[in-house]
Amino acid sequence: MDALWSAATIKLVGAGIDDPKHAEDLSRLVGEHDIEISSVSHSRGGPSTQVSLRRQRILDAADIRAMPKGTALLLATGIRAAAVRLRPWYTGPHATTITTASAQAMTTLTTHATRTTTPTAASGTGPRVGTETP
Repeated sequence: MDALWSAATIKLVGAGIDDPKHAEDLSRLVGEHDIEISSVSHSRGGPSTQVSLRRQRILDAADIRAMPKGTALLLATGIRAAAVRLRPWYTGPHATTITTASAQAMTTLTTHATRTTTPTAASGTGPRVGTETP
């Protein structure tokens, strides 16, 4: 699985990640950003403000695990990660077309998967593995 994951140049990860290691890996892939931290100190000369930068994860593992249904992380080579809102195919404008095509594909797959072989009359032997009757 790791080799397949590493080889993919586009990854879409939906809500429901429950593996802590995977969520942590995703958090690292999403990356970090700088946040400004301000502090004010008071002395006889008056207040003084100091600003420093701190690196922080954009999404920590808990945020990834808590993604709501209908959202996903899009990770693609060469671009920053993006949070996307998914639109279920069955509510879109092509729902009927997709449903019909899916049903036809399932029928075709089922037909080919359940096709049985029959013995040939000339040989008198049973079916051979890898052969089928049209």
